Amino acid sequence: MKYTYLTLAGCLMCAAPAVAQVADTARTAPAADLNFDEFGDAAAGGGTYNTQKVLYITPTKLISVGYEAHLPYNLTSTGPAPLTTTAETRISSARGIRLAFNAPLISRNNFIFNLGLTYWNTDLGVDNPQRSPYFTQLNDGLRTTGLNATVFKPFDNLHFLLLQGNADLNGNYRGLGDLSRKQLTYSGTAIFGWKPNDNLQWGLGLSRTYRAGQLLYIPVVLYNRTFSPQWGCEVVFPARAELRRNFGTTALLKFGYELEGNTYYLGQTGSHDVYLRRGELKPRFTYEQRLAGFVWVSAQAGLRYNYRNDAFHHQNPTGEKESLLGSEPALYKNKLTNPLYFNLSLNLVSP
Repeated sequence: MKYTYLTLAGCLMCAAPAVAQVADTARTAPAADLNFDEFGDAAAGGGTYNTQKVLYITPTKLISVGYEAHLPYNLTSTGPAPLTTTAETRISSARGIRLAFNAPLISRNNFIFNLGLTYWNTDLGVDNPQRSPYFTQLNDGLRTTGLNATVFKPFDNLHFLLLQGNADLNGNYRGLGDLSRKQLTYSGTAIFGWKPNDNLQWGLGLSRTYRAGQLLYIPVVLYNRTFSPQWGCEVVFPARAELRRNFGTTALLKFGYELEGNTYYLGQTGSHDVYLRRGELKPRFTYEQRLAGFVWVSAQAGLRYNYRNDAFHHQNPTGEKESLLGSEPALYKNKLTNPLYFNLSLNLVSP
């Protein structure tokens, strides 16, 4: 698994020189959602292909350094199955750094290929972790290190194809020696779209995603629309949807939601592997403001609503179902209260 981690680092080193060569890229999250805003403008001189953005859309990020913190919340866990032991604890802190880097390796008016790297860390302060083996595993925190690749292929002035793939290492690892293939998840999205004018682009596609906390194959709807210089919306449903209010070209306010999540390998309890299937719905406000040149600050505040947060023997759902839309019986069933959260980031955006 050290080889996998070193491969991610090598890709970052290879991509770094490309930042100065490209106008636009971005990455908002390490998961399966497709952020259509993340590409650079195609090279000038091509008038026969549609471009990848609509007017007044949120500035796209080349490099992002952020920090997210959640207010304290309570956790009640029952398990491991088939026992019914219940333990309660308080998560006194949940916070960590969020890094993202994106660079286009190929940027032409008829083809764009992007490569990105993300790292999200969440340190968890678990009160009384000795009350449950599961609490002890959580006390090591949760981390995601992800490599993503994106392709934007316009066919003409109207039609385009958008492809994205992610490989993520998710778990409570703290160093190279803790890495394992069991932490690896793969996600991907394919969208065929239309861009009839510079104020509208939309598309339909299919996604393999872990954003709801477990592996799902779901349809995807892309809809980016600018209604006026002041108002617009940015949607990749069901992963995220936001209403945008622009204040000139140097500030904007957005209200909407994002669905975040993945499956995290936490090690073993006894002879069983433990996988946390974590999905969070985040209704939120986001304010972005230009500081100077291409440097922007982004401030976000919202509610972290627990959508799914149970632990299982397996990474992906098996044939043994406990409900029509569920998976096999949970190893640990968890109930969480829903705290407020805050996110602040400094970003280098494209021209």
